Amino acid sequence: MRAQEPGNRQPGEASGEAVTPVHRLLPRPDPAAALAAGLTLVALLLPWLELKPNRIAEGAGVLAHSRELGLAVALGIVGVTLPWLRRGWAAVGLGVWTGLWMALTHALARDLLAGQPETARASLGAGFWLSLLALYVFAFAAWQQARWGVLSSLGLLALGIGLGAFGLLAPTMEWRSWREQFSTELWRHLSLASSAVILALAVGIPLGVLATRGPQYGWVLGVTGFLQTIPSLALFGLLLPLLANLSQRLSLEAALAVLFVGFLMVRLFWGVGRWLALPVAVPLALLALALGGVWLNALLGPDEFRFALSAPLQESGVRGIGAAPAVLALTLYALLPVVLNVYTGLRGVSEAARDAGRGMGMSPEQLFWRVELPLALPLVLEGVRGAASLALGITTVAALIGAGGLGFFILRGIEGGAPDMVLLGAVPVIALALVTDLVLKWAGSRLRQRAGI
Repeated sequence: MRAQEPGNRQPGEASGEAVTPVHRLLPRPDPAAALAAGLTLVALLLPWLELKPNRIAEGAGVLAHSRELGLAVALGIVGVTLPWLRRGWAAVGLGVWTGLWMALTHALARDLLAGQPETARASLGAGFWLSLLALYVFAFAAWQQARWGVLSSLGLLALGIGLGAFGLLAPTMEWRSWREQFSTELWRHLSLASSAVILALAVGIPLGVLATRGPQYGWVLGVTGFLQTIPSLALFGLLLPLLANLSQRLSLEAALAVLFVGFLMVRLFWGVGRWLALPVAVPLALLALALGGVWLNALLGPDEFRFALSAPLQESGVRGIGAAPAVLALTLYALLPVVLNVYTGLRGVSEAARDAGRGMGMSPEQLFWRVELPLALPLVLEGVRGAASLALGITTVAALIGAGGLGFFILRGIEGGAPDMVLLGAVPVIALALVTDLVLKWAGSRLRQRAGI
């Protein structure tokens, strides 16, 4: 091939070396951070807060005034430059952005409420919510580069909350008015959700193991999957008359006797014909879950519970409304993530690992406890993670049947036309679900590292 002559050079080529395009000289921006930067700029053009004369009146959107304009401009500049930062600088930029975001919110709320009557409220506007979404996306982008930056920003956010950066906002003022009730409902929410997760683990892990024993147990995944398709309100409605009737006609000692006799019948029929045992096992399992749910909820949170052996079950806390149907429904919903992940984890154990265990002389029980379960544990923990997040969210609906929880504030806010009171119940539920998800995700990653997966 003939060498290219000097007179035939292409346009833009230097005599000695090729010219690098200008856009390649700049670092490539992070896509998630670029999206967050765009959201930040749009948020600064929208009303950040709304001034309301009282808690139920309509609000008027307010943009940044001249006094806060500098903070808004600084927030926009940091947001635009953050997508091009790398490693530690991205973490520093996220911290600066978080500080400016809190400072702008506090300054705007202070100026809005200056000279206003005590009933006035500084509610959250569209700009604030969009900037909060941008902060979440920023944190996700920075987590890939410097996790310590996200943790330090969360610490800075917690410090700002402790110092009163959001103390003038309407949801915080609602919290001050309902502080004692909030503590009670928060603890009740946690106790209901944790009771359901504990019961789901106690029932779901054996069911997941059973589903791996052969195709004849395929009904386990089918039944748990079907339960997940029933709407929560419909399930609460189905359980309400069932438990109401049961609690009036059956005493605690009779219920325990029925459970014992029924367990013996299931054991007897299971070897003869499983289809004869299932009609007996299903109502017994529901009754046992209702009793166990009330007992666990009484231990974990405030509820009316006492042992009354000869009295009807309603004297022991099992009623058509309250904790019993709530925990029972939440447990049924939380079963699918647990059962499915136990099944998937055990089926994913390699035959080579099982053969190695058998070669060491392990019995089937030893093989399960020492080989199969440890290797499947990371996926089992993923099931716990899904069940916990699901239970925390659906527990909000339990307030409709008198079980309490943070859904109490959502219902009261909707009934009274007070959106800020709705936030008092909704925001903690979201925060609890996110924190639980992050903690269990971290624990799962550590288990995978230890297992070498």
